[in-house]
Amino acid sequence: MIISAPWRRIRHHVTRMLAVARIECLHLIRDRTTIALVVTVPAIQIVLFGYAVNLNPKAIPTAIARNHSEPIDQFRRTIEETGYFSILADRLASGAAERMVVTGKTLVGIEFPPMMEDSDPDTPSAEPRIVVDATDPAAVRPALAALETAYWRYVAQTSPLILAPSVAVEWLYNPEGRTAWTIVPGLAGVVVMISMLMLGALTLVRERERGSWETLLATPVDAVDALVGKLSPYVIIGTGQAAIVIGVARLLFDLPVRGDLWALLLAVPMYAAAHLILGFAFSALAESQLQAIQGAVFFYLPSMLLSGFMFPFQGMPAWARTIGEALPLTHFVRATRGVLLKGEGVSLVVSEMAPVALFALIATAIALAAYRRRID
Repeated sequence: MIISAPWRRIRHHVTRMLAVARIECLHLIRDRTTIALVVTVPAIQIVLFGYAVNLNPKAIPTAIARNHSEPIDQFRRTIEETGYFSILADRLASGAAERMVVTGKTLVGIEFPPMMEDSDPDTPSAEPRIVVDATDPAAVRPALAALETAYWRYVAQTSPLILAPSVAVEWLYNPEGRTAWTIVPGLAGVVVMISMLMLGALTLVRERERGSWETLLATPVDAVDALVGKLSPYVIIGTGQAAIVIGVARLLFDLPVRGDLWALLLAVPMYAAAHLILGFAFSALAESQLQAIQGAVFFYLPSMLLSGFMFPFQGMPAWARTIGEALPLTHFVRATRGVLLKGEGVSLVVSEMAPVALFALIATAIALAAYRRRID
């Protein structure tokens, strides 16, 4: 059978492509670390989405301000039966539940007016007021409907002849429930996290592949010198990224800055350095750029899912919240929302950055150990 020249060229191209593909497959098969990461990362995402992510938050911290008479105990039982709320304080003085929301001790405060329990039973009571921390509306919005339903059921059970008053809901810090105001503070942390992880992860492995690794080893630079010298410029870049995200959000979405912005910006280098150092550790441990990138992805995807940035933190099971508390992004999201939306200052930023500093110290120990192993 005579094959025409064009078909012969096509066959040769296909043969060469298959040969190159076979060689690449052999490289991948021999690279067990890369194969393990390729398999492990999707498996972890399935576990997190299946077990950790829940759009219906549970055990929302709640406070109730009301008079000290017994009938409303049934109201507490009614709202606890919904499964959405955890009553942290009850029978508070008027205004105390709202203050607990303002100070961040609870997400929901229920304020019953004094006349509600002492008024004439034939007279409709004044409406109760629900005060909600709206810095993350997704964390409480699904539960509010259940709360109102529980209240109406309580009134129907205790005073069936009285028309139940409506329930006034007051959203603090983000009264219009604007999604951009909720997302952008966390987005600043996500942008810095991904950039710093990737830059740190490619630092050493890129030099090894370029052949400049041996030159670095021949210099008197020790592990600490290399770590600080290589990562310092990127810390400045990360701080600039956070400032740009916040500045653009103010221009486009009228994002408020109610607290101490400078305290937040001064904390960004610590946050950026924590991820840079972790990326540096991935780079020192990896044998190729693919392994280093897979290691970065292995870390930042769970961070986005478990930090409260994408999904309500209160909706996660206890084990997922424990992991989330160890992630720098969780604390940065809280700090940015607190400073930008709630008017918080230095005290909040310092308290939220303390776990980030601990994370950075642990990452530094791992990075230095991996770097010294490479030198040896």
